[in-house]
Amino acid sequence: MRLDKITMNNHYNAMHKIFLSLTFFYSLLPIAHSQSPAELFKSANQQYKSNQFDQAALSYEKIISQGYKTPEAYYNLGNCYYKLNNLSKTIINYERGLKLSPQDEDILHNLKIANARVVDKIVPVPQLGIIVHWNDLVSSKSSKGWGTLALILIWLSLFFFALYIFIGFRNLTITTGCVLLFFSISSFGFAIKQNEKEQNPDMAILTIANSFVKSAPDNGGNDLFMLHEGIKFQVLDRVGEWNKIRLADGKVGWIEKGSFEKI
Repeated sequence: MRLDKITMNNHYNAMHKIFLSLTFFYSLLPIAHSQSPAELFKSANQQYKSNQFDQAALSYEKIISQGYKTPEAYYNLGNCYYKLNNLSKTIINYERGLKLSPQDEDILHNLKIANARVVDKIVPVPQLGIIVHWNDLVSSKSSKGWGTLALILIWLSLFFFALYIFIGFRNLTITTGCVLLFFSISSFGFAIKQNEKEQNPDMAILTIANSFVKSAPDNGGNDLFMLHEGIKFQVLDRVGEWNKIRLADGKVGWIEKGSFEKI
């Protein structure tokens, strides 16, 4: 369902993914006077194949603006910006695609390549192993994925409770039903946590070539360090036109509002 990987050599896989993406969007084809998402997607694919990356990017942006925020659209848009040498926009769109499909191998692959071009190499603050595994578990699915799993598990638990009431096998069925119900509730909890993360983004990407990070929210503050385009950080607070940020290595400081875009 993608145009390409940045380093892909297998053209068959690329065409297969284009076909899948077109099939998906044709299923959404509405009756309307303006171009539908399916038509826009087809047009964007053709523009990309013709090396009209700026026009393809505009088409994918329009698809997303119409509400069709899919991993495929963000992935292809990120590919367009990569071809246009817009590093920050490339990373932003790959990151947005990952929020919807956290385990997408194509997006992870291309994001790794894009991040390799970022000047700043940040070493994250070490975390306890159990915390890392917990965060990885919660982030392994999108909120929609966790919600779907929760619904499946709760229906299965109800099925086993029905067996307990009407058929028998009481020890096995009641135990299985309770286990499934527990995992269903846990999945709902993960879905809520992931939805909060998706709906209230506090992560951002620097979109300008470079910026000094200040010790205070004004031009008179001391220069603490410099960041370069494409670096990812957390936005903590805002005072006027200044935002307090924190890097993955724990460094904190202030940068101006217009220098970044939230994921």
